[in-house]
Amino acid sequence: MMAAHVITLGLGAGMDQDVQAWFRQFNYMPPLPLTAARVDTHEGAPTTHTFEHLLTLVAASSHRRFILMAHGHEDGSGLYLKLAKGSAAATEHKFLERLMELAAGTGAAFNAYDRQHLGIDQAGVGRMLDLMRKVRDKRIDCIEFRACNLGRNTLGLDRFRRFFGARLLGAPDLHTFFGHGPVTTDPKMLDTHAEGHDTKTWDTYEFPHWLRPRDIKPELVCCFRINAQKKPSGGHIAADSPARLDAWIKKYVMAGGRQPKGDMALHGLWNTTRQIFLEPEDINEPLGGWGVSGASEKRLILPLTVTYRKHIIYSR
Repeated sequence: MMAAHVITLGLGAGMDQDVQAWFRQFNYMPPLPLTAARVDTHEGAPTTHTFEHLLTLVAASSHRRFILMAHGHEDGSGLYLKLAKGSAAATEHKFLERLMELAAGTGAAFNAYDRQHLGIDQAGVGRMLDLMRKVRDKRIDCIEFRACNLGRNTLGLDRFRRFFGARLLGAPDLHTFFGHGPVTTDPKMLDTHAEGHDTKTWDTYEFPHWLRPRDIKPELVCCFRINAQKKPSGGHIAADSPARLDAWIKKYVMAGGRQPKGDMALHGLWNTTRQIFLEPEDINEPLGGWGVSGASEKRLILPLTVTYRKHIIYSR
């Protein structure tokens, strides 16, 4: 694995805690893969939730590999971070392209249209371009963005890479989640775990599923409470033994991982908008196979699966 600096901005205190728990328990970010040399979560006043501030944090880091986390737009056009201090504009790739044009002198000079749409004056542009040059001078090796959907727009992804001057930049083309919840390895709890479920707001993933006769119960279940946006907002895992849970973790979560004490952190991708058909990996493995109780399609995509790797898009 390669060491990286994890920086979050604008995620909220709850998700920051989930990110910290993930790297504390598993310290792994596929598919490159990267491991966290340090994890810095930044909240503060909403006025600090800007791309300008993110650039400042990257420029000040001693590292050349990064895992950067912020909320992303559904269409992959950019980040929900404001572009700069005092700006009303979000960080969209078209604005990064305009800033790079101004830096290179290849487009029109800064004008009233820029002032209106970038939401900053010429001094603000100067600050942004100065930070861009400082970040580029670091000669960044790679950046893994875990910003939802940023990989959907390959033109935009390449503009982000060029703005940072990174050799490699990747991002998911689906929703990204971090969370944590209780884990039990008591066979009795495996039988009763769903008693508190409402089938309209819970998805239950059973392992294995497709390879077992329907009258044989699953050996492990991974359950998610689903919110109004069809995204996970809590959950739990139940297995019939500690050995089963450890095998599941090593297969789907982290190859060298093991059952943590207390609640378990989990990271993955989540399909909110498009159907994903089952892959051979999902049905042809002794430990594998997806079964979804109360849902019509598979939404969960775990870190060690081929499908996870397919949905991290790279610009080089």
